[in-house]
Amino acid sequence: MATEASASPANREKPVLLSRPSVASEHQAKAFAELKALCEKDKLYWPASEIEGYPTQGHNEDSNLLRFLVARSYDPQAAYKQYSASATWRRKVSLVQTYDNTDVQIFERLTKQPQWTGRRDKMGIPLMVYVLSEIRPEDLAQIAKEDPGLSSIFLPAEYVTNFTQRLCNRVQNDGIVINKSVNIVDLSNVGLRKFWNLRSLLQTASSMATAHYPETVERIFVVGAPYFFPTIWSLVTRWFDPATTKKIFVLSASEATKKLTEFIAPENLPQRFGGMLDWTFPMCPVPDAETTEIIGNLADKWVEGPIRYLSKPEGDVLVAVGSQDGQLRRETLTQIPQVSSSLNGQPSEPTPTT
Repeated sequence: MATEASASPANREKPVLLSRPSVASEHQAKAFAELKALCEKDKLYWPASEIEGYPTQGHNEDSNLLRFLVARSYDPQAAYKQYSASATWRRKVSLVQTYDNTDVQIFERLTKQPQWTGRRDKMGIPLMVYVLSEIRPEDLAQIAKEDPGLSSIFLPAEYVTNFTQRLCNRVQNDGIVINKSVNIVDLSNVGLRKFWNLRSLLQTASSMATAHYPETVERIFVVGAPYFFPTIWSLVTRWFDPATTKKIFVLSASEATKKLTEFIAPENLPQRFGGMLDWTFPMCPVPDAETTEIIGNLADKWVEGPIRYLSKPEGDVLVAVGSQDGQLRRETLTQIPQVSSSLNGQPSEPTPTT
């Protein structure tokens, strides 16, 4: 029986979203309008990349504001407080500039976890894989020593939100707005000593992710849990907010494949987890046919380092950023033509109205 913090979704061909940031009611629309007004009043803006073409002071995306509003149960004052703290943190650690300018090789060393498989679940949400046994405590200790603020460990999250999720949102997905990920966390071959050595940094990273990346995960499937996992489960759940723990599904070996294929088609599930996809960690993404049609040659020869998905009036663009041999990289990888709204259907997250 799967250990879940919430009831299992109905067994259907396409599962339902566990949470859907939206302004579907008058109360939610009012809360969203109040949050936007607070930001405008105090001139609070989310830090933006110069590559995106936004004003130097930054900008506020409706979808990003909604993440924080939903995370705070549509309490605009609480959402504003968290949003403001996160924007301040991003400026303090220069996260945007780090993502745009970091050396490609350093970026690759820091961003192996999680790894995008190149595939999506049945709703079109990108499928990410963590393999905890591949994390070396000494590497994390070195990162913490070089970067006490631990901002660099969030470069993978920046990659997912700035590129992976945006790309998957562009792929045909039956009108569902894609701004989250589905994560498979593989705990196979993780001993108690290793987990104990990692616990402090994992706890810190989890707390920071909750604070600065709310509502970016749809589901977390934990597989290969060791014998001692039930003992530490109560400790692990304290690292996350209640909304996130409801999205965690701990699967036994006997039920993992059956449960995973409720949400992920077998051809998109790696063989390691009982699917048909010939992909092993830490391979480059293996995009499906729909994604390949959009990104073209990038599917055949994956580009290392940070990538930005930019939305332009004339069409979307993928730009490779970072730096190589001391030189900033600003390479246009592919141009993606605009798509009519009728092709992707109606968005599942209503456009905010104020």
